[in-house]
Amino acid sequence: MSAPTRRVAVIVWAGLVATPVLFAGVALVTAPPGDLRTPGLAGMFRFMAAAVVGLGLLLSRVLPPRIRSRDPGTRDTVAFARLLVAWAILEGAAMFPLVAEIVTGDPVLLAVAAVPLAALVALFPTERRWRGNAVQPFPSAPSGRTDRSA
Repeated sequence: MSAPTRRVAVIVWAGLVATPVLFAGVALVTAPPGDLRTPGLAGMFRFMAAAVVGLGLLLSRVLPPRIRSRDPGTRDTVAFARLLVAWAILEGAAMFPLVAEIVTGDPVLLAVAAVPLAALVALFPTERRWRGNAVQPFPSAPSGRTDRSA
């Protein structure tokens, strides 16, 4: 199996951006009637959505750099994996407030969902970002084995 290319990453990124955008449209168009919503939970869901978004933003920056290359020649694979992890975290962080908006009908949650979505859009896999996430393989140890301690 060949390593994913930047072009594949752009297609995957577009799909991950489209998911919360389309789900927001579905949430607005097919909103349940008011008697099926629970606006009394809006405050709790606002807090939970803010926590999920904040944690998602933090984790999307902290976790991807921890992904390391173990084999020479996997630079594109590492770049793809790092970006995919960040994108998936942000997509999940954008989806939670949208589901909470369906439950409560609170329009503030739409604005909360826009924050991780904007961060996801900002993580477009440009050539510079792709190269920056493609790590160098580990240097060879004197015995000819790959040093995995770094």
